[in-house]
Amino acid sequence: MTSVNVKFTGEIWERAKIPHTQFEFNGTTLADLLRALFVQYNLRDLVLDSHDQFIFRSGVLVNGRSAKYLGGLAAPIQDGDEVIVMRPSIGAM
Repeated sequence: MTSVNVKFTGEIWERAKIPHTQFEFNGTTLADLLRALFVQYNLRDLVLDSHDQFIFRSGVLVNGRSAKYLGGLAAPIQDGDEVIVMRPSIGAM
């Protein structure tokens, strides 16, 4: 089991109903983590499209760095990493 600190922003936070969690999953890659998060929190449609590409305005940071530059879904995830799943809310008041 890999244990990471996951934080959610914007619409992701609204869907998950929590701002952060200590999350355990089986695997060692970002794809493994996201698969487990999608099952737990039903977030896939906010993060990835049908071709496993990040949807516009969505992204993931691993220890403060964009997953796009760490190997995308193949980015390695280790115990204790901080992962931020982002999709900012857009709206005007």
